Formats: sequence, structure tokens, C-alpha cells
Amino acid sequence: MRCRALTPHVAAEVTGIDLSQPLAPGVFAELSRLLTDHGVLVFPNQSLTAQAQLAFSRLLGEVKMPPLLSEYAVDGCPQVLRVSNIIENGRHIGNPDAGLFWHSDGAYEKVPSMYSLLYAIEVPSQDGRIYGDTLWSSTAAAWDALPDELKRTVQGRRARHSLRHQYEKKKAANFLKRADMSKDQAVSIVPEVTHPIARTHPVSGRRCLFVNEGHTLAIEGMDEEQGAALVAQLTSWCARPEFVYRHRWQVGDLVVWDNCSTQHRATFDYELPLRRLMHRTTVEGTPTF
Repeated sequence: MRCRALTPHVAAEVTGIDLSQPLAPGVFAELSRLLTDHGVLVFPNQSLTAQAQLAFSRLLGEVKMPPLLSEYAVDGCPQVLRVSNIIENGRHIGNPDAGLFWHSDGAYEKVPSMYSLLYAIEVPSQDGRIYGDTLWSSTAAAWDALPDELKRTVQGRRARHSLRHQYEKKKAANFLKRADMSKDQAVSIVPEVTHPIARTHPVSGRRCLFVNEGHTLAIEGMDEEQGAALVAQLTSWCARPEFVYRHRWQVGDLVVWDNCSTQHRATFDYELPLRRLMHRTTVEGTPTF
């Protein structure tokens, strides 16, 4: 097994390993260390069934079903979700608008997701060009480089997060392609939650900026205008090029990432007949502090 860092702050490529097979003693411990160190691990040239992806995901923790997405589950493997622009029989076979904004998976839940895994089955390409890149940003590196004045401003503050907020932003952008959320669902299934802006990583102990443009609704203790300005400033800071890795997908890539020390977004520079199909699994996390 070999590991190669892809940028100075985030992401590494791991080769010489077949994740469809049982891992040799000590290998998973090393992978866990690399994931903590780099935030994102890229495993190229994998051949994974949904069951094999689920089995590997379970090594990382309890695999969860994100709310309101069960219609996109793989048949016989309900914890594996399709992410896709493909339409069959008049309906999307997978989540069609995932990742429009920078976000951290599950930030809108009381206990956010710890890890996510995305496996490429079909990748949109035309005339030798690949479309649909995904970008990851190191929120740990972003915190480390944050000016001291801003650190003092956010220290001890909490931000409000909402999945409903993301739906409303997608509607405003004319990009909500999944079923809309009802008011009852917003209250009973995914109510607003708060998390510290400066979140402590549960494994490494590093501080990480835990705000994002997709889910962060407001800053507690600030009026709406002040809070919105601070969220915009922090999310723009996290997206600075020096903190970002851009992944150009190939069929067979499995990418695993840490939702505390990174955030991510998709690019939508393709449309049918160019097809994209991914399988995603998500691993439960721990309470924020």
C-alpha cells in the first residue's frame, strides 16, 4: 500500500489496495491514521459492489441513512444511496442535486456525519474531457490560517444549521430537483440545530471551522445581517484555493472523507445525455464540541 499527498493541506491518493477484499491486520489502522491526517483519501481502480462498499464503510463506524433520501437507495442495500442525474421511467434514480453548495454532510443534524464514501460507477465525459469534478476544502487548515481577530470573534460562538435552509437556497437558484420538504418534515425530521463554529476534531483534537454555505442559517447572538456577513466571510475563507483539492473522477474511484476536517461541493457542468452515477454511504459521527 502506498500513499501520496495530493495537496499540502488536504487529500491523498492510496494505491496498492483492493477494498473489495478483507484487509490485512494493521491495514485498516493505517488507513484510519491517513484519513485523520489528510481528511480525504482517494482509492483509484476499485471494483466494488454496493455490498462491498457497505462492508468497508462499516469498518469506519455505524452506517446511517440520511433523512428524506430513502427513495434513492440501492435495491437490497438500503444504506447505499445513488447520486445520479439519470432518469428512468420519468424519475431520477438517484439524488440529482447533491452538493450544489459547499457543505459538510449531516451538519444539519444534532450528531453530524463523521465520514462519507462516494464510489464512481459512471462518470460524465465527452471528447476526452471529464465533467462533474468534486472539490474538498480543509476546514482544519482554514482555521489554522484564520486571522487572530476572526478567531477571537468566533471563539465560543455557535451557528444554526438547517436542511430546510439548503432546500430554500436550491429553490432560489432554480436547482431543487428532488421532492420538496414539507413544513412538517422540517419540524419533525430535520429541525434546526446548533454547533460550535470552531469545532474540535474528535480524533486529532485539531480545531476546524464548522460553518458552510449550504446549511448554516445564522450565528447565535448576532442579528441577521451581522450573522449572514460573518457566515459569508468564513465560507469564502474556507474556499480559498490553498485549502482546496479538486478531484477529477474516473470510473472505479472511491473517495472517503472526514466531514469534520473538510467540507465539499460538486460541480454541475454536465447534463444528459452525459450520465453520472455514484454510490454513497455515510457513517455516523459523534456530538460536536
